[in-house]
Amino acid sequence: MTSPQGLDDLFWGREYEDVTDWAERLTMAAEVRDLTPDKLFKIAKLNLHGRAKEWFRRLQPAPTDWTELRTLMVQKYGNIDADDIRMKMDAIKQEPKERVQRYFERLDKFFRKGQIQDVEQRRRFLARLRPEIRKLCVVRNFADIEELVGGAIEVERVLGELGETPFEPLREEQDEGVAETSMEHQVANLNNTLINFFKGGVPNSIPSSSSTLFNEC
Repeated sequence: MTSPQGLDDLFWGREYEDVTDWAERLTMAAEVRDLTPDKLFKIAKLNLHGRAKEWFRRLQPAPTDWTELRTLMVQKYGNIDADDIRMKMDAIKQEPKERVQRYFERLDKFFRKGQIQDVEQRRRFLARLRPEIRKLCVVRNFADIEELVGGAIEVERVLGELGETPFEPLREEQDEGVAETSMEHQVANLNNTLINFFKGGVPNSIPSSSSTLFNEC
């Protein structure tokens, strides 16, 4: 039987993890399954990994129930002041093979913890995007962080289709017997996608690796 969402969520003690959210999901999932407090405590201990697991092993005296463990974890991983939050956000950037969505999720943990305003969210998100994606995003005004993230994901997808990203593009496999689309047709489709993305406004300065998209505009 599949566990309810939250019951098998791992906690690693990483800076972008929200320990309060993790504990609440685990508690709610246990209530759905009518688990005893003792069973919940055992599951919580099993769900600790990495630095959190090592921290738990060193606890003296060791906690004896879920309530005590939860309190200690919040004290250890939940108290982050505003300066600490900004310092941790400053250290986050989109890694070479990291997708936009994953990069945003790491930042969003601190956006929510620090109650960061939308304008600053957009500034921080753009600042540490991979350069080839950022250069295609800064030429357009986005209404909010959600729209900006969606736009960055679309740019990522288009660049992935051209093979200009270091990860494999997410694309459906073609059915057997169906001829592959010509490169010219693929570029034309991607070109139209970016034109629609910019809503007719082709930027004056395009990254050199992507400039061929606009040769026929």
